[in-house]
This record gives sequence, C-alpha cells and structure tokens, in this order.
Amino acid sequence: MRRANWLLGVFAITATLASFSPSVAQTIPCCTYSVTHHFRVCLPQGCRPQVIWNWQTLAAAWQVGFPPIINQNNGTQVYPVPSSDTKCVNAVYGQECAFATACARFSVNPIPGTTCVQGQHNVFGRACVRCRRHGARAASSSQIRIVCRFTSPFSVIWAPVFSDQIGGGCGVEMRDPVYVRLRNPATGETRNELLFDLQASGINWEGTDTNGDGFPDSARLRGSGPIRGSITLLKRTAGPQGGGGESRLILRYENGIVTQSVATGEFSGLRLPNVGDPMPGPGSEGIPVPAALELRVNLSQGWEAEELEMGGDGNAGEPLPNPGDVNGDGCVNDADLLIVLLNFGGPGRGDVNGDGVVNDADLLIVLLNFGSGC
Repeated sequence: MRRANWLLGVFAITATLASFSPSVAQTIPCCTYSVTHHFRVCLPQGCRPQVIWNWQTLAAAWQVGFPPIINQNNGTQVYPVPSSDTKCVNAVYGQECAFATACARFSVNPIPGTTCVQGQHNVFGRACVRCRRHGARAASSSQIRIVCRFTSPFSVIWAPVFSDQIGGGCGVEMRDPVYVRLRNPATGETRNELLFDLQASGINWEGTDTNGDGFPDSARLRGSGPIRGSITLLKRTAGPQGGGGESRLILRYENGIVTQSVATGEFSGLRLPNVGDPMPGPGSEGIPVPAALELRVNLSQGWEAEELEMGGDGNAGEPLPNPGDVNGDGCVNDADLLIVLLNFGGPGRGDVNGDGVVNDADLLIVLLNFGSGC
C-alpha cells in the first residue's frame, strides 16, 4: 500500500499533541413533524388545470464515525384533476439504533357543481435514536403548482394544520408558503408574489373539521412542549404593483414563558398571550385562531395570473454529519485526523467513505474538510 510516510508522521505527531475532543453522545427521542395545507380556489370557465407536483424526501441514519445511510426520493410529475399521490422513504442503521421516515403527499379534487377545486398537501416524518453515538434525520417537502390563466381578481382559501410533537427539543422545523405567478402578456414581464408564509417550531396549529367537508371549521394554537417554540406568519394581498396590506402574527416562548407577542392587520383582534405570560401548551384550551384565511389577488388591467404555487416542508432530527467528522462533535479537526491515523489500514471506525478500509482516501476527506463546522 502506497503511503506518504513523512506526511503521516507529521500529522500523527500533531494529532497526538493536540487536545482530544470527547465524542458527543447523540441520544435523542423520536422527533416528529407534520405540515398540512388545505386549499380551495375557483377557476375561470373552460379552464382545465394541470397540477405539477414536486416532492423531495430524505431519511438518514448513522453511527458516529461511520458513513451515514442516506435514502432519498425526489421528483416532479404532471397530474390531471382529480389526482393524488404519496412518496415515502426510510433509513435504518443497525438493529434500529437509529431510523427515520420522511413522506410527502398531495390530493386535488373538483368540487361538484362548481368550477372550483379543493385539495391539500402534507409532509410528515420522524427521526428516532435509541442507542448512544447514533444520529437520524428526516426531511420532506411538497410543492403544488396549479397552472390555469386567471384574468380577474380571485382568492385562495387556505387553512393550515401542523404539529411538532417534541416542542422544538430536537430540531423540528416547519414552513408553508403560498405564491402567485403574475404575467403581463403585452410586455412579457413576470413576477412571483408571496401571498402567505409561515415558519414554526415547537408550535401546534390544530384544526377541527366539524361538518366533514375536509376543511377545518375551527382552529387553536398551542405550544407543543416546555422548552421553546415560535411561529412567524405573514399574510399579504398581491397585485402587479406589490399588492396592498399585510398582516403579521409572531409568537415566541422560552421555557414555557412568552418572550414575543405581535399581531397586526387582520390578526390584531386575536387574544394572544402577553410577554411574560405562560404559553398555552398541550391539554390547555389554546389560543383561538382563524381556521381558514382568504388570500386575495387583485389584478390590474393587462395582467393575469399564470399559476398558484403552494408548498410546505418540514424536518426533524440532527443535521447530517460533516464529511470527515469521525467523532461526531460537529467539527472536523485533529481529533478526527487522529482516529483515521490510529485505524489506518484496517476496517471500522475512520472509514469515512464506506469502502470497507481506512486508507488514504479517508485521510484525504478529513484533510479537505479540515476546520469545517468548527
């Protein structure tokens, strides 16, 4: 086996003299997320809409010091109305020491007797770790594009339902934006305008469908755990000149106590807790919030809307380990280099690229990523 002996000697001495960082014990419970977006929109007469669905799913599981198992299912496909589909992916490391599942799905159906359609997209997943020195991550996104030419002012009725069952304790994050693509046929000018956006962690937006029509009729907001959580929500009216009017809802809490509370525009009448108040959590009455929101698009003369874009994503678990981070402390440094050198020529720990042996290729990966994450 060819080796640069002088280089190995220098690095071995350097690594031995350097302080050896202790390994991070990666033990987290099952972290789960779920983001659902219900919508209704009425289409112009004669429109036969296409639904373009883009999905991305990733599930990863690993043991510290070894290559992670990463499985993905990503794609884009065109569907007619009605349509539905689901994509999932899984990853398991060892005897279920770490495992993850990530899914995305959507459905779009016509509303009988109308020119309207109703549907939803949903992303959900979980990442679980049962053994020390292991990690897992789940992430998924779903994006629906409804392609149809809108030539008059119209609205999208939008209703969110989402949950973080851990309460921000292990990296659960969720997002759900809505865009409209505007076009001026005379000039060829196009623009994407944001109608709605939310980002949340450690928060549950719980909807109740009392009449069975598939749409929430009431909704409440609750913190999902005692650690921390936040929600940032923006609602806009869109148009070629930038629309008019914005409404915001911002709520944050730390250790069960509200640290920020903001409600403007149409949300100003909500009875949010004040800064310093306890955050309503699981089992409480929660905070009443709108079950469905009207997202308006006002079109000026000469403009039209080409499509609606409604997406959402979520993730849970730990970040994927950096290439070369053999001991799992998040930093590629002398400690990782020392592990590779001590195991050089054999199998097992330090086999960064997963080819079955610790060799020059693994050493090169550590050196090329040296200092990352530090």
